[in-house]
Amino acid sequence: MFISIRGRVLINVEALNMTESVGNYVKHRKVPVVLPEFNYATYFVPAISGETIAHGYQEKLAEIASKKKLSVCKYCNLGIFLKSTDKEVFKESFGINPPKSEKDIEETIIRNCTVEDIGGFLYAEAPNVNRTSSFFVGYMIPVKESIESVVIESQLHSRYALGTKFVKKRGERRGQMIYYVEISSAPYVFSFDFDSRFVGKYTFVVDEKARNNSIVSNDERRKRIEAALDSIKELLVETCFGAKKTRFLPIISWESIAIAVSKDGVFTVPSSFSVNYIENSINKLDKYNKGTKLFVYINPEVLEDTSEYIKKTTKELIDSFYKYAEEFEKCLKEKDPEAKVDFKKIIRERLESFFERKIEELAASSDLRYVSTIKKKYLKAKEMLEKKGIKVYDKFEECLKDAIEEAKGVYSNDKRLD
Repeated sequence: MFISIRGRVLINVEALNMTESVGNYVKHRKVPVVLPEFNYATYFVPAISGETIAHGYQEKLAEIASKKKLSVCKYCNLGIFLKSTDKEVFKESFGINPPKSEKDIEETIIRNCTVEDIGGFLYAEAPNVNRTSSFFVGYMIPVKESIESVVIESQLHSRYALGTKFVKKRGERRGQMIYYVEISSAPYVFSFDFDSRFVGKYTFVVDEKARNNSIVSNDERRKRIEAALDSIKELLVETCFGAKKTRFLPIISWESIAIAVSKDGVFTVPSSFSVNYIENSINKLDKYNKGTKLFVYINPEVLEDTSEYIKKTTKELIDSFYKYAEEFEKCLKEKDPEAKVDFKKIIRERLESFFERKIEELAASSDLRYVSTIKKKYLKAKEMLEKKGIKVYDKFEECLKDAIEEAKGVYSNDKRLD
Protein backbone atom coordinates (compact mmCIF):
# COMPACT_ATOMS: atom_id res chain seq x y z
CA MET A 1 0.00 0.00 0.00
CA PHE A 2 1.30 3.44 -0.97
CA ILE A 3 -0.32 6.71 0.09
CA SER A 4 0.64 10.04 -1.48
CA ILE A 5 -0.57 13.42 -0.20
CA ARG A 6 -0.23 16.86 -1.79
CA GLY A 7 -2.02 19.98 -0.64
CA ARG A 8 -2.13 23.76 -0.34
CA VAL A 9 -2.60 25.34 3.08
CA LEU A 10 -2.93 29.00 4.04
CA ILE A 11 -0.86 29.76 7.16
CA ASN A 12 -1.05 33.27 8.61
CA VAL A 13 1.31 34.80 11.18
CA GLU A 14 3.61 31.81 11.51
CA ALA A 15 7.08 31.30 12.95
CA LEU A 16 7.05 27.53 12.46
CA ASN A 17 10.65 27.13 11.28
CA MET A 18 13.28 29.49 12.64
CA THR A 19 17.02 29.36 11.98
CA GLU A 20 19.83 31.19 13.74
CA SER A 21 19.47 34.26 15.94
CA VAL A 22 21.72 37.26 15.31
CA GLY A 23 21.88 39.18 18.57
CA ASN A 24 18.27 39.85 19.51
CA TYR A 25 16.97 39.07 16.00
CA VAL A 26 15.52 35.59 15.29
CA LYS A 27 15.37 34.67 11.60
CA HIS A 28 12.76 32.64 9.71
CA ARG A 29 14.06 29.91 7.39
CA LYS A 30 14.32 31.08 3.76
CA VAL A 31 15.03 29.14 0.57
CA PRO A 32 15.68 30.17 -3.06
CA VAL A 33 12.88 29.35 -5.52
CA VAL A 34 13.16 29.76 -9.31
CA LEU A 35 10.17 30.80 -11.45
CA PRO A 36 10.51 30.30 -15.23
CA GLU A 37 8.53 33.38 -16.27
CA PHE A 38 10.10 35.53 -19.03
CA ASN A 39 13.45 34.62 -17.50
CA TYR A 40 14.50 32.38 -14.64
CA ALA A 41 13.95 34.77 -11.74
CA THR A 42 15.04 33.64 -8.27
CA TYR A 43 13.04 34.54 -5.15
CA PHE A 44 14.09 34.01 -1.54
CA VAL A 45 10.94 32.95 0.27
CA PRO A 46 9.91 31.69 3.72
CA ALA A 47 9.96 27.92 4.13
CA ILE A 48 9.20 25.12 6.58
CA SER A 49 11.71 22.29 6.26
CA GLY A 50 10.95 18.62 5.74
CA GLU A 51 12.96 17.91 8.91
CA THR A 52 10.49 20.01 10.91
CA ILE A 53 7.52 18.06 9.53
CA ALA A 54 9.30 14.70 9.95
CA HIS A 55 10.08 15.46 13.60
CA GLY A 56 6.44 16.34 14.31
CA TYR A 57 5.25 13.21 12.52
CA GLN A 58 7.62 10.91 14.44
CA GLU A 59 6.60 12.47 17.76
CA LYS A 60 3.00 11.67 16.92
CA LEU A 61 3.98 8.18 15.70
CA ALA A 62 5.80 7.43 18.97
CA GLU A 63 2.77 8.59 20.96
CA ILE A 64 0.22 6.59 18.96
CA ALA A 65 2.43 3.47 18.79
CA SER A 66 2.85 3.52 22.58
CA LYS A 67 -0.92 3.82 23.06
CA LYS A 68 -1.36 0.78 20.81
CA LYS A 69 1.14 -1.15 22.99
CA LEU A 70 3.67 -1.31 20.15
CA SER A 71 7.38 -1.32 20.93
CA VAL A 72 9.09 2.09 20.98
CA CYS A 73 12.66 2.60 22.21
CA LYS A 74 13.52 4.80 25.21
CA TYR A 75 14.68 7.90 23.31
CA CYS A 76 12.04 7.85 20.56
CA ASN A 77 9.42 7.61 23.31
CA LEU A 78 10.82 10.89 24.68
CA GLY A 79 10.73 12.59 21.27
CA ILE A 80 14.54 12.43 20.99
CA PHE A 81 15.29 10.80 17.65
CA LEU A 82 18.93 9.72 17.97
CA LYS A 83 17.98 6.55 16.07
CA SER A 84 20.61 4.02 17.28
CA THR A 85 23.46 6.31 16.18
CA ASP A 86 26.27 4.39 17.90
CA LYS A 87 26.95 1.74 20.54
CA GLU A 88 26.22 4.00 23.50
CA VAL A 89 22.91 5.23 22.08
CA PHE A 90 21.97 1.64 21.16
CA LYS A 91 22.75 0.46 24.71
CA GLU A 92 20.75 3.31 26.28
CA SER A 93 17.81 2.88 23.89
CA PHE A 94 17.37 -0.89 24.19
CA GLY A 95 19.15 -1.80 27.44
CA ILE A 96 21.48 -4.30 25.74
CA ASN A 97 24.82 -4.29 23.94
CA PRO A 98 24.67 -4.20 20.13
CA PRO A 99 24.88 -7.62 18.42
CA LYS A 100 27.90 -8.40 16.26
CA SER A 101 26.27 -9.11 12.89
CA GLU A 102 24.50 -6.71 10.53
CA LYS A 103 21.44 -8.97 10.40
CA ASP A 104 21.09 -9.10 14.19
CA ILE A 105 21.55 -5.35 14.55
CA GLU A 106 18.86 -4.61 11.97
CA GLU A 107 16.52 -7.20 13.47
CA THR A 108 16.99 -5.94 17.06
CA ILE A 109 16.29 -2.32 16.16
CA ILE A 110 13.24 -3.08 14.00
CA ARG A 111 11.74 -5.53 16.48
CA ASN A 112 12.13 -3.12 19.40
CA CYS A 113 11.23 0.28 17.91
CA THR A 114 8.28 1.10 15.65
CA VAL A 115 9.56 4.64 15.04
CA GLU A 116 12.99 3.48 13.79
CA ASP A 117 11.30 0.78 11.71
CA ILE A 118 9.12 3.36 9.91
CA GLY A 119 11.33 6.46 10.17
CA GLY A 120 14.66 4.83 9.38
CA PHE A 121 17.99 4.89 11.26
CA LEU A 122 21.77 4.92 10.79
CA TYR A 123 23.94 2.78 13.08
CA ALA A 124 27.31 4.41 12.37
CA GLU A 125 29.54 1.90 14.18
CA ALA A 126 31.17 -1.18 12.65
CA PRO A 127 29.39 -3.00 11.14
CA ASN A 128 27.52 -0.03 9.67
CA VAL A 129 23.76 -0.59 9.26
CA ASN A 130 21.26 1.89 7.85
CA ARG A 131 17.56 1.87 7.00
CA THR A 132 15.77 4.28 4.67
CA SER A 133 12.62 5.91 6.00
CA SER A 134 9.26 4.55 4.82
CA PHE A 135 7.78 8.05 4.81
CA PHE A 136 8.91 11.01 2.70
CA VAL A 137 8.28 14.72 3.26
CA GLY A 138 9.27 17.88 1.41
CA TYR A 139 9.82 21.53 2.20
CA MET A 140 6.74 23.70 2.54
CA ILE A 141 7.20 26.79 0.33
CA PRO A 142 4.72 29.43 -0.91
CA VAL A 143 2.58 28.37 -3.89
CA LYS A 144 3.54 29.55 -7.37
CA GLU A 145 0.62 31.96 -7.79
CA SER A 146 1.53 33.96 -4.65
CA ILE A 147 5.30 33.76 -4.58
CA GLU A 148 5.95 37.26 -5.92
CA SER A 149 3.92 38.92 -3.16
CA VAL A 150 5.11 36.91 -0.13
CA VAL A 151 7.02 38.89 2.50
CA ILE A 152 8.78 38.17 5.79
CA GLU A 153 8.20 40.78 8.49
CA SER A 154 9.98 41.18 11.85
CA GLN A 155 7.90 41.87 14.95
CA LEU A 156 9.18 43.78 18.00
CA HIS A 157 8.71 42.23 21.45
CA SER A 158 9.96 43.03 24.93
CA ARG A 159 10.62 41.21 28.21
CA TYR A 160 10.92 42.19 31.89
CA ALA A 161 8.79 44.50 33.98
CA LEU A 162 10.01 48.03 34.63
CA GLY A 163 9.94 49.19 38.21
CA THR A 164 11.04 45.88 39.73
CA LYS A 165 14.39 44.99 41.28
CA PHE A 166 14.92 42.34 38.59
CA VAL A 167 15.78 44.87 35.88
CA LYS A 168 18.87 46.06 37.80
CA LYS A 169 22.25 44.40 37.58
CA ARG A 170 25.35 45.46 39.58
CA GLY A 171 23.74 48.79 40.35
CA GLU A 172 23.06 49.49 36.67
CA ARG A 173 19.49 50.44 35.87
CA ARG A 174 18.33 48.51 32.82
CA GLY A 175 15.23 48.90 30.71
CA GLN A 176 13.16 46.23 29.03
CA MET A 177 14.94 43.74 26.81
CA ILE A 178 13.67 44.07 23.24
CA TYR A 179 13.90 41.37 20.59
CA TYR A 180 12.64 40.77 17.06
CA VAL A 181 11.07 37.63 15.58
CA GLU A 182 10.53 37.19 11.84
CA ILE A 183 7.07 35.95 10.88
CA SER A 184 5.45 35.14 7.56
CA SER A 185 2.01 34.57 6.05
CA ALA A 186 1.54 32.59 2.84
CA PRO A 187 -0.38 29.80 1.12
CA TYR A 188 2.11 26.90 1.40
CA VAL A 189 2.49 23.63 -0.50
CA PHE A 190 2.48 20.38 1.48
CA SER A 191 3.79 16.93 0.49
CA PHE A 192 3.89 13.58 2.28
CA ASP A 193 4.26 9.99 1.01
CA PHE A 194 4.18 6.68 2.89
CA ASP A 195 5.20 3.26 1.55
CA SER A 196 4.16 0.26 3.67
CA ARG A 197 6.19 -2.38 1.75
CA PHE A 198 9.12 -2.68 4.13
CA VAL A 199 7.47 -2.06 7.49
CA GLY A 200 8.66 -4.78 9.86
CA LYS A 201 10.95 -6.31 7.19
CA TYR A 202 14.66 -6.45 6.41
CA THR A 203 16.00 -3.87 3.95
CA PHE A 204 19.75 -3.75 4.69
CA VAL A 205 20.49 -7.48 4.83
CA VAL A 206 20.88 -8.94 1.33
CA ASP A 207 20.28 -12.54 2.32
CA GLU A 208 17.37 -13.70 0.14
CA LYS A 209 15.81 -15.86 2.85
CA ALA A 210 15.84 -13.00 5.36
CA ARG A 211 14.43 -10.51 2.85
CA ASN A 212 11.48 -12.77 2.12
CA ASN A 213 10.57 -13.03 5.78
CA SER A 214 9.09 -10.45 8.11
CA ILE A 215 10.95 -9.64 11.35
CA VAL A 216 7.68 -9.11 13.20
CA SER A 217 4.38 -10.97 12.89
CA ASN A 218 1.76 -10.05 10.29
CA ASP A 219 -0.51 -8.79 13.06
CA GLU A 220 2.32 -6.58 14.38
CA ARG A 221 2.94 -5.24 10.85
CA ARG A 222 -0.74 -4.40 10.48
CA LYS A 223 -0.76 -2.53 13.80
CA ARG A 224 2.39 -0.59 12.88
CA ILE A 225 0.99 0.41 9.50
CA GLU A 226 -2.27 1.51 11.14
CA ALA A 227 -0.27 3.55 13.67
CA ALA A 228 1.64 5.19 10.81
CA LEU A 229 -1.61 6.07 9.01
CA ASP A 230 -3.31 7.36 12.18
CA SER A 231 -0.25 9.54 12.76
CA ILE A 232 -0.61 11.08 9.29
CA LYS A 233 -4.22 11.94 10.06
CA GLU A 234 -3.30 13.48 13.42
CA LEU A 235 -0.39 15.39 11.88
CA LEU A 236 -2.61 17.10 9.31
CA VAL A 237 -5.75 17.69 11.38
CA GLU A 238 -3.87 19.14 14.37
CA THR A 239 -0.80 20.55 12.49
CA CYS A 240 1.55 18.70 14.85
CA PHE A 241 4.79 20.27 13.63
CA GLY A 242 6.69 23.51 13.85
CA ALA A 243 8.41 25.78 16.38
CA LYS A 244 7.40 28.74 18.57
CA LYS A 245 3.73 27.69 18.71
CA THR A 246 3.29 28.69 22.37
CA ARG A 247 3.43 32.39 21.44
CA PHE A 248 3.08 32.35 17.64
CA LEU A 249 0.24 29.85 17.18
CA PRO A 250 -0.54 30.24 13.46
CA ILE A 251 -3.93 30.70 11.80
CA ILE A 252 -4.37 27.75 9.44
CA SER A 253 -6.87 26.94 6.70
CA TRP A 254 -6.56 24.20 4.09
CA GLU A 255 -7.24 25.43 0.55
CA SER A 256 -7.20 21.95 -1.01
CA ILE A 257 -5.71 18.48 -0.70
CA ALA A 258 -5.38 15.44 -2.98
CA ILE A 259 -4.68 11.98 -1.52
CA ALA A 260 -3.90 8.94 -3.67
CA VAL A 261 -4.13 5.46 -2.12
CA SER A 262 -2.54 2.73 -4.29
CA LYS A 263 -2.36 -1.04 -3.89
CA ASP A 264 -0.22 -2.04 -6.89
CA GLY A 265 2.88 0.12 -6.50
CA VAL A 266 4.06 3.69 -6.21
CA PHE A 267 1.76 6.48 -7.41
CA THR A 268 2.65 10.00 -6.30
CA VAL A 269 0.32 12.97 -6.61
CA PRO A 270 1.97 15.72 -8.74
CA SER A 271 3.37 18.76 -6.92
CA SER A 272 0.85 21.22 -5.53
CA PHE A 273 3.20 24.14 -6.27
CA SER A 274 0.82 24.96 -9.13
CA VAL A 275 -2.96 25.05 -8.69
CA ASN A 276 -3.13 22.68 -11.70
CA TYR A 277 -2.00 19.79 -9.48
CA ILE A 278 -5.47 18.22 -9.12
CA GLU A 279 -6.02 18.33 -12.88
CA ASN A 280 -2.52 16.86 -13.36
CA SER A 281 -3.39 14.09 -10.87
CA ILE A 282 -6.49 13.15 -12.87
CA ASN A 283 -4.50 13.05 -16.12
CA LYS A 284 -1.78 10.95 -14.50
CA LEU A 285 -4.39 8.58 -13.08
CA ASP A 286 -5.78 8.00 -16.59
CA LYS A 287 -2.41 6.90 -17.94
CA TYR A 288 -0.60 5.49 -14.91
CA ASN A 289 -3.09 3.84 -12.58
CA LYS A 290 -1.58 1.60 -9.88
CA GLY A 291 -4.84 0.39 -8.41
CA THR A 292 -5.17 3.96 -7.20
CA LYS A 293 -8.11 5.67 -5.59
CA LEU A 294 -8.13 9.48 -5.41
CA PHE A 295 -9.58 11.57 -2.56
CA VAL A 296 -9.90 15.33 -3.13
CA TYR A 297 -10.93 18.20 -0.88
CA ILE A 298 -11.45 21.77 -2.14
CA ASN A 299 -12.34 24.50 0.33
CA PRO A 300 -15.90 25.67 -0.59
CA GLU A 301 -14.86 29.30 -0.04
CA VAL A 302 -12.38 28.99 -2.92
CA LEU A 303 -15.25 28.05 -5.25
CA GLU A 304 -17.40 31.02 -4.25
CA ASP A 305 -18.23 33.47 -7.01
CA THR A 306 -15.72 36.31 -7.30
CA SER A 307 -18.58 38.70 -6.54
CA GLU A 308 -18.73 37.16 -3.05
CA TYR A 309 -15.08 38.07 -2.54
CA ILE A 310 -15.76 41.63 -3.73
CA LYS A 311 -18.84 41.84 -1.48
CA LYS A 312 -16.79 40.83 1.56
CA THR A 313 -13.99 43.21 0.63
CA THR A 314 -16.44 46.09 0.08
CA LYS A 315 -18.05 45.51 3.48
CA GLU A 316 -14.60 45.57 5.09
CA LEU A 317 -13.80 48.84 3.30
CA ILE A 318 -17.06 50.49 4.46
CA ASP A 319 -16.55 49.28 8.03
CA SER A 320 -12.98 50.56 8.14
CA PHE A 321 -13.97 53.96 6.62
CA TYR A 322 -16.69 54.61 9.21
CA LYS A 323 -14.56 53.26 12.03
CA TYR A 324 -11.76 55.74 11.34
CA ALA A 325 -14.24 58.57 10.75
CA GLU A 326 -15.82 57.89 14.15
CA GLU A 327 -12.44 57.72 15.84
CA PHE A 328 -11.40 61.03 14.23
CA GLU A 329 -14.64 62.70 15.39
CA LYS A 330 -14.15 61.35 18.92
CA CYS A 331 -10.55 62.60 19.12
CA LEU A 332 -11.49 66.04 17.81
CA LYS A 333 -14.26 66.44 20.40
CA GLU A 334 -11.88 65.42 23.17
CA LYS A 335 -9.33 68.04 22.06
CA ASP A 336 -11.82 70.81 21.25
CA PRO A 337 -15.37 70.23 22.57
CA GLU A 338 -16.47 73.60 21.17
CA ALA A 339 -15.46 72.82 17.59
CA LYS A 340 -18.35 72.99 15.12
CA VAL A 341 -17.75 70.52 12.31
CA ASP A 342 -20.34 69.01 9.97
CA PHE A 343 -19.07 65.41 9.99
CA LYS A 344 -21.95 64.09 7.88
CA LYS A 345 -21.02 66.50 5.09
CA ILE A 346 -17.34 65.55 5.31
CA ILE A 347 -18.17 61.84 5.18
CA ARG A 348 -20.36 62.32 2.07
CA GLU A 349 -17.63 64.28 0.31
CA ARG A 350 -14.83 61.92 1.23
CA LEU A 351 -16.72 58.66 0.70
CA GLU A 352 -16.94 59.05 -3.08
CA SER A 353 -13.22 59.71 -3.60
CA PHE A 354 -12.37 57.00 -1.07
CA PHE A 355 -14.32 54.38 -3.02
CA GLU A 356 -12.98 55.45 -6.39
CA ARG A 357 -9.44 54.93 -5.12
CA LYS A 358 -10.19 51.65 -3.35
CA ILE A 359 -12.06 50.14 -6.33
CA GLU A 360 -9.08 50.92 -8.58
CA GLU A 361 -6.79 49.26 -6.03
CA LEU A 362 -9.09 46.22 -5.81
CA ALA A 363 -9.29 45.81 -9.60
CA ALA A 364 -5.48 45.81 -9.83
CA SER A 365 -4.88 43.82 -6.66
CA SER A 366 -2.91 40.58 -6.64
CA ASP A 367 -5.51 39.18 -4.17
CA LEU A 368 -8.31 39.43 -6.74
CA ARG A 369 -6.10 38.02 -9.50
CA TYR A 370 -5.17 35.12 -7.22
CA VAL A 371 -8.80 34.41 -6.28
CA SER A 372 -9.92 34.57 -9.93
CA THR A 373 -7.10 32.33 -11.19
CA ILE A 374 -7.37 29.55 -8.63
CA LYS A 375 -11.17 29.54 -8.72
CA LYS A 376 -11.12 28.91 -12.48
CA LYS A 377 -8.60 26.05 -12.11
CA TYR A 378 -10.42 24.42 -9.19
CA LEU A 379 -13.77 24.58 -10.98
CA LYS A 380 -12.21 22.82 -14.00
CA ALA A 381 -10.69 20.14 -11.74
CA LYS A 382 -14.02 19.69 -9.91
CA GLU A 383 -15.83 19.19 -13.22
CA MET A 384 -13.25 16.60 -14.36
CA LEU A 385 -13.52 14.70 -11.06
CA GLU A 386 -17.32 14.63 -11.14
CA LYS A 387 -17.30 13.30 -14.71
CA LYS A 388 -15.14 10.40 -13.52
CA GLY A 389 -17.38 9.76 -10.51
CA ILE A 390 -14.73 10.90 -8.01
CA LYS A 391 -16.21 12.65 -4.99
CA VAL A 392 -15.08 16.23 -4.24
CA TYR A 393 -15.18 16.69 -0.47
CA ASP A 394 -16.22 19.99 1.10
CA LYS A 395 -14.98 18.95 4.56
CA PHE A 396 -11.23 18.49 5.06
CA GLU A 397 -11.44 16.08 8.01
CA GLU A 398 -13.96 13.83 6.22
CA CYS A 399 -11.74 13.58 3.13
CA LEU A 400 -8.69 12.71 5.23
CA LYS A 401 -10.57 10.17 7.36
CA ASP A 402 -11.98 8.34 4.31
CA ALA A 403 -8.55 8.24 2.63
CA ILE A 404 -6.88 6.79 5.74
CA GLU A 405 -9.62 4.18 6.16
CA GLU A 406 -9.20 3.22 2.50
CA ALA A 407 -5.45 2.81 3.03
CA LYS A 408 -6.03 0.59 6.08
CA GLY A 409 -8.49 -1.49 4.04
CA VAL A 410 -6.02 -1.93 1.17
CA TYR A 411 -3.46 -3.49 3.52
CA SER A 412 -5.99 -5.64 5.39
CA ASN A 413 -7.52 -7.04 2.19
CA ASP A 414 -4.38 -7.59 0.12
CA LYS A 415 -2.69 -10.80 1.30
CA ARG A 416 0.24 -10.19 -1.06
CA LEU A 417 1.46 -7.53 1.37
CA ASP A 418 1.79 -10.18 4.09
